[in-house]
Amino acid sequence: MNLTKTQFVFEGKTKRVLIGGMALGVLCLALSALNDDEFHTRFWTNFLHNSVYFTAVAFMAVFFLSAQLTAFAGWLTVIKRIWEGMGQFMLVGLVLIGIIVIGVWGHLHHLYHWNDPNLNITDPAGPHYDRILAGKSGFLNPVFFTIASLGFLGIWYFWAYKMRQNSIAQDTMETPSLDYYKKERKWAASFLPIGGFLSAVFFWQVLMSVDPHWYSTMFAWYSTASAWLGALALTVMIIIYLKSQGYLEYVTYDHLHDVGKYLFGISVFWTYLWFDQFMLIWYANNGEETIYFKERMENYPVLFWGNLLMNFVAPFLILMRNDTKRKFGTMFFVAIIVFFGHWWDYFYMIKPGARIAAHEAREMAEGVQHKVSLNTTSELHTPGNIQIALSKAGGDQAQEPAADKPAEKPAEGQAAPQESANDAEHPGAGQQSATASDEPATPEHGGETHAEGGEEHGEGVAEGPGSFKLGYTIPGLEEIGIMLGFLSLFLFFVFTQLERASLVPLKDPYLEESLHHETGANIESEGGGDHH
Repeated sequence: MNLTKTQFVFEGKTKRVLIGGMALGVLCLALSALNDDEFHTRFWTNFLHNSVYFTAVAFMAVFFLSAQLTAFAGWLTVIKRIWEGMGQFMLVGLVLIGIIVIGVWGHLHHLYHWNDPNLNITDPAGPHYDRILAGKSGFLNPVFFTIASLGFLGIWYFWAYKMRQNSIAQDTMETPSLDYYKKERKWAASFLPIGGFLSAVFFWQVLMSVDPHWYSTMFAWYSTASAWLGALALTVMIIIYLKSQGYLEYVTYDHLHDVGKYLFGISVFWTYLWFDQFMLIWYANNGEETIYFKERMENYPVLFWGNLLMNFVAPFLILMRNDTKRKFGTMFFVAIIVFFGHWWDYFYMIKPGARIAAHEAREMAEGVQHKVSLNTTSELHTPGNIQIALSKAGGDQAQEPAADKPAEKPAEGQAAPQESANDAEHPGAGQQSATASDEPATPEHGGETHAEGGEEHGEGVAEGPGSFKLGYTIPGLEEIGIMLGFLSLFLFFVFTQLERASLVPLKDPYLEESLHHETGANIESEGGGDHH
């Protein structure tokens, strides 16, 4: 085949569009900080959400490429440079995640409740001692967070850089040879266990520890599969865009069909992980685990059910037919749905937990003042109690006794009333009741203390985690703009990488196999590209 336009040119018009997109993202990120709460929760969650999602997409592009190279796959050779370029975005990810790490050390945000310096939750003698988080303190601390985020990401980027280096060096050879390919394959094969094992810890730290009391052994697989689908969807869109610009004329319906099969298959795999995680936690009925889904099902139903609709129902029904994987227009459409759907999935993972953490911090700050006045070390305001209370639909507060009616005491010689289920699970709550038994439940003594609708604490999350709030309950326009800004940054970086080398690894030993790749699906299709 006569290969033409193998050198990508990053034109000025495309650059201006992407720079405009980045400017839009910066503007929307700044707007999200306006009318925010005192912790700037909306701003920081938006930054964390997009930083982790696009970095994870870059990581999974390298992971998927590594799996293909290790398996001696040849079909992908004509598009492998796209995945190599996407993987280099982890260098930008190091900067983005580095800002989150600086925020952890400097206490610039309240994304991670376990890192609040004012609560002293690991001190058994402290007023906010949390037994669960104290048991995880060897894992949830700034030092390990830095190692598991920046350290692991740096290792992945080094492997991705070495793989691309060997791939490009192969182009300088006079004749096709296996020398550089073997080196690239060794780096790819060793990346699989490194990426596979370390990614679990990475996602536990940056995502799952937003809800520090909750845990799931399947969370790492789930979040990884979500990023994998984001990478595949973005691959489809980049391929179709490049073909529309006259590049990749050697990428045929058969190549697109194979990427489409992965998009379909991994969507089903993601759904299996979603259902398996949900079903096992529902069946076990462990309060520390069910709180995660209870909170989202009752207070964030659009996020919860929209997640399944975009990430399973839509790709499953559209891609089930064999011919839809060979239609460029249909593939571009479903790729947009899947890419946005898994961005939505990461929004679903982060926003509700961070909102509860900010609400808990406010409750605890008020609780400190109450405890000083009552001279008690009650556990009433521990994260476990507050999170259980906030799991009710609408984030309703416990009913307050009448201000003119003091708590009743048992008659002399009479047994004390039976503990409630919550008191039995959290004995500190009973201590608070005993200490303040003669005090009416006024705002000065443990009653309702935070203002309705955010009047006292601003517009952010003061009205309670269960109430509707744009930017938390569903993405707002600012969130969409921020996503477009990060996407523009991602594409700008990837296109810059593509311009630095040939779009086709001309001396790759599997190039001929890729150029003559056929799936055997003889279906007449619409769209661009040469059909062999």
